[in-house]
Amino acid sequence: MSQPLDLHFRIGRTRGGVRFIRQPRDAVPPCVLRSELSFLLVLSLLVAIASNSCGGLVSSSAPPSPVIVTVTPSSAQPFAGMTVPFTAIVQNAGSSAVSWEVNTIQGGNLTVGIISDSGVYTAPDTVPTPATVTVTAVLQTDPTKAASSSVTIQSQSSIRGPITISPSLASLTTSQSLQLQVKTTGVRNDQVNWTVDGFVNGNLITGTITTAGLYSPPATAGSHLILAILKLNVSSIGSARVEVTDFAGTLTWRNDNLRTGQNTKELALAPSTVSSSTFGKLFSCPLDAYPYAQPLYVANLNIPGAGMRNIIVVATAKDTVLAFDADANPCVQLWKTNLIPAGQETVSAPNFDIPTDDISPFIGITGTPVIDPRSGTIFVVAESRTASFDAVYDERLYALDLATGQPKIQPSGIPFVADSSAGATFDPLLENQRAALLLDNGHVYVAFGSHHGLGNYHGWLFSYDASTLQQNSVFNVTPKSLHGGIWQSGGGPSADSNHNVYVTTGNGPFDVNLGSNDYGDSFLRLNTTGALSVADYFSPCDQQTLSATGQEIGSSAPVLLPDSAGSASQPHLMIGGGKNGSLYVLNRDNLGAYSYPCPDSLNRVQVVPVGDGSIFSTPLFWNNFVYIAASNGKLKAVHSRHEYYDTALPGFTSSPEQYYGECEVKN
Repeated sequence: MSQPLDLHFRIGRTRGGVRFIRQPRDAVPPCVLRSELSFLLVLSLLVAIASNSCGGLVSSSAPPSPVIVTVTPSSAQPFAGMTVPFTAIVQNAGSSAVSWEVNTIQGGNLTVGIISDSGVYTAPDTVPTPATVTVTAVLQTDPTKAASSSVTIQSQSSIRGPITISPSLASLTTSQSLQLQVKTTGVRNDQVNWTVDGFVNGNLITGTITTAGLYSPPATAGSHLILAILKLNVSSIGSARVEVTDFAGTLTWRNDNLRTGQNTKELALAPSTVSSSTFGKLFSCPLDAYPYAQPLYVANLNIPGAGMRNIIVVATAKDTVLAFDADANPCVQLWKTNLIPAGQETVSAPNFDIPTDDISPFIGITGTPVIDPRSGTIFVVAESRTASFDAVYDERLYALDLATGQPKIQPSGIPFVADSSAGATFDPLLENQRAALLLDNGHVYVAFGSHHGLGNYHGWLFSYDASTLQQNSVFNVTPKSLHGGIWQSGGGPSADSNHNVYVTTGNGPFDVNLGSNDYGDSFLRLNTTGALSVADYFSPCDQQTLSATGQEIGSSAPVLLPDSAGSASQPHLMIGGGKNGSLYVLNRDNLGAYSYPCPDSLNRVQVVPVGDGSIFSTPLFWNNFVYIAASNGKLKAVHSRHEYYDTALPGFTSSPEQYYGECEVKN
């Protein structure tokens, strides 16, 4: 800004009007202005001159921007009874609050539709006359500012074709309910009539369904058809199939003591119903360590404080057992129990005592637990050690309450003990409880192998009374030597209807043919009446070669096939795989003992060369197919053959690819 002029003004009046004269500041002022009007005029001129001396005249302020209200969407076509969310956008106003109207009625009414303070419009259940209404947002601070949207209500009678219901296929236990939802645009659940097997709203035999689509199954298993019929157009119908199962749960490894892997109570899953769009992860639950054990499932369990639930039981390598709600999404934990005794800790691996990572980074609960539904008990084995430099290792059998997870019967657990009467003492440092537990005829069976073959271990099978946890019997696979572990790649011992127990043993001496009692590399049938003892066995003719090359047959659990897989004369077959990549088919009523020299005769054993490397998993059986995957990554199916001969053992095709092809398994 320039320096102000050192001037003042003399103001006077002439006949022509008011005039002003610029003169030095120290000049004598003339007469005083007598007219107020003249004074105001001169004052305005002075302000203008002063402004000009600062750089120019000041312009007048710009007019304010207009207030604009916009409503989105600008139009809508909902069906009767459906909702449409509207949004009002206000520009250039101090407040954006609006009031909503329908046909100039604030909030609307049942005839033209209702609109909430937040702008959610609900069309009337009956199409109005005319069918088009106007939704308006009015600025509360200036009601002259508003915007509107045109809404045309459609009748559901115009809907053609089938109605979509979700889920279209579901499987329920008898204690579950199922919420069905109409997914067709413009149709709510209460705008259809629901039927079950042709009965409106169902009944006690078919199960019942509410007007909101909530289905409650009957007390018995069965398949039921649910229909949703549009009230305003009965030709528009949707359907859903509900399979009600009385499946008690996966209470043991592989569902049953035969270890077939079958769930004959599964009614919903099939190749025609499983796809990437219908089958996948529903939810996940956090764990504190790896679950080497198979998760178990229990249906229709009464949980204190939670009511009837289907639950999943998971055991981890940090000696933790957890129960989750099997149907809740997101995950709901029902209880959690840790089985590390006071003064002990989780076993981390590898370590100085166990320098192998076959199970890592922790060794805790490794074998799959087993559940007794009648007593509501979970049986589980946990390993721990003292928290000291010279650690003492400990393995114990626990019985937990299924509904709460709390230890019972023997709350502190039962340590495994075997003395010299069994041919050796049990060493929990060397023994690995990898195999799944077996519950049969009131007895809990627990098997042991080794940690990658370290140390002077033995194969063991312990038997305990399920009601008291008292030890009944101990079986040592190699009482006169060492090794012969029962690990079975995590698979459990099997049991038949006569309560015989079956196991496979790993690398170790076999000398039964020489009059001793060491059963390495063998399939065993054990008598459980009284003390555990071998009732029958099979050892391959090339057992010595397999043992010397680390190709033992104990890498797979024995699977007891249903009678349909056998023949009239030999209905009871058993299969198992080995590290040599072969599948063995045996008659479990006469296992065949040991025969030398090779080859083995077909009436003693059938050996199916699966190929693809060692077998480190247990085969499963379904619809006369045996499914098996060896370590090099191909899933194969071997078909049962029915061309039996009087002298030959009934078995399977010698070439798996002959009947099915193969499926490569990739990471």
